Amino acid sequence: MYARVSTYELEPAPGVDAAESFSSAIERIRGLDGLVEAFFLLELDGRRAVTMTLWESVHAMERSRVAASRARTDAAHEAGATVVSTCEYEVGAHAGAAVLGHA
Repeated sequence: MYARVSTYELEPAPGVDAAESFSSAIERIRGLDGLVEAFFLLELDGRRAVTMTLWESVHAMERSRVAASRARTDAAHEAGATVVSTCEYEVGAHAGAAVLGHA
C-alpha cells in the first residue's frame, strides 16, 4: 500500500468550514482507480491540517497525481489554507483495531 500525505496551514476565517472544503475534495477523488481510503485531519487548534490518501499500488497513486493536486489546491483555496508540503510514501506497517473473539 502507498500513501500521499499533504500538510496545510490554515487561517481561521468566520464562516469557513475547512472539513467541508476537504470533504468535497475527497468526494472528487473517491472514484479514482486504486484509492483505498482518504482522511482529513484537523489539528485541535484549527491552525494546521493533514490529508492522507492510501492507494493499492504505486501506479494507482502516480496516476492520481493530477486529479489529486487539483482537488487539494481547490480545497485549500476554498478553506483559506496554504499547502505546506505533499509527500508520497510506501506504507511500511499498518494495523487495524484488534477484534476480540467471544469465548
